[in-house]
Amino acid sequence: MRNWLSLNRRFRSWLLVNLCLFFLFGQAQIANYVSNGSFESLNSYSATSLYNVVNYWQPIDTGKGCDYLATLLPPFKNAPYALGFQYPRTGNNYVLIQLFHVTRSYPRNRLKQPLKAGTTYCVKFYVVNTNHTPHAIGSFGAYFGGSTLDTITQCNVALTYLQPQVEHPKQPIITDTLNWVPITGTFVAQGHEKYMVIGNFRSDADTDTLLINPTYLPSIGNVVCLDDVSVIPLDLPAYAGRDTAVFPGDSVFLGRTPDVGIDEACVWYQLPSTTPIDTVAGFWVKPNNNVSYAVRQEVCGVVRWDTVHVYMDGVGIEKHNRMNGALKLYPNPTDGLINIVGHRPNSTGNYTIFDSSGRLVASGTITDKNSELQLQTHIPPGLYTFCLSYEPAYTYYKKLVITQQAP
Repeated sequence: MRNWLSLNRRFRSWLLVNLCLFFLFGQAQIANYVSNGSFESLNSYSATSLYNVVNYWQPIDTGKGCDYLATLLPPFKNAPYALGFQYPRTGNNYVLIQLFHVTRSYPRNRLKQPLKAGTTYCVKFYVVNTNHTPHAIGSFGAYFGGSTLDTITQCNVALTYLQPQVEHPKQPIITDTLNWVPITGTFVAQGHEKYMVIGNFRSDADTDTLLINPTYLPSIGNVVCLDDVSVIPLDLPAYAGRDTAVFPGDSVFLGRTPDVGIDEACVWYQLPSTTPIDTVAGFWVKPNNNVSYAVRQEVCGVVRWDTVHVYMDGVGIEKHNRMNGALKLYPNPTDGLINIVGHRPNSTGNYTIFDSSGRLVASGTITDKNSELQLQTHIPPGLYTFCLSYEPAYTYYKKLVITQQAP
């Protein structure tokens, strides 16, 4: 009984430490700065109205309209027939906004935190034309601003004096009424931006249009569905989680809290396999042996990797830390000749090298009686992950940069 109580105390301490580390490291950095980017969180007015009921999304001027909720949920359940046959891109909700002629819609989001000066952000949102809109346009933009937005008193007219930092060009015009089309771009923040505003910031005369549904003439206008809005730092590091230990039969959470934008940016692998196992920022796993995972994160074309190791006991972490600290690859970057220091003498290990897309490009066996050996690779220049394994508990990973191959 005493041994069981002692084990239980150790388990509670281990669990508390791991939970603290998870919240300190896994949650400390914001991935998507947009609050409620998929419009899933609704306020109390959603029980009686479909106008301006999405949390964290409001009109620029209080009391004006900016969006109309389309939802799969009761009591209204008006999707997919709000103004056509569009289902949400993800989740249960999306909103409808008007971007041309007569009345404009400019939904404004209060970001989770003001953007950081000098940081480049990847901006993305998805649109699709409703089946009832007579015209299609191409001028979709996102404007980021500070407190000066609070002084605007007319927000249902063309806000041509706001210059969107990210904008789809006037051409090509987006005519799709079936598939969600991404609007994306990057910009460098000045540091005062606490709001994001989505809309068409061009005048009617400066907006290129195309008639896509003459049934609704002589009406003039453009109404689109909007979903999955994200603003992600371009320098956001990939995060697979901290190496941890679990008891057999227990689960552990890997990666970041799932959120719009960052979910589709992250693809997971259970090493050494190169077959994806999930596409999400973070998820629960229930391993039955020592296992390693890798996450590939791509934000606006910038690819980053991270790995995490899960052990069936705390001793595995100690082994991993000792080996990971002892192993060195040099030079790094290298022209293909790698010096390996700190491997296990008198042991045979298997090495694998993966490229930035997770594809296996080289593998082999390492055997040496000394504490240092050389390995000549013949792979193209690029960023790679070097894996060396002696047994499941003795697998570790190093980033490897290959420059132009030596002649």
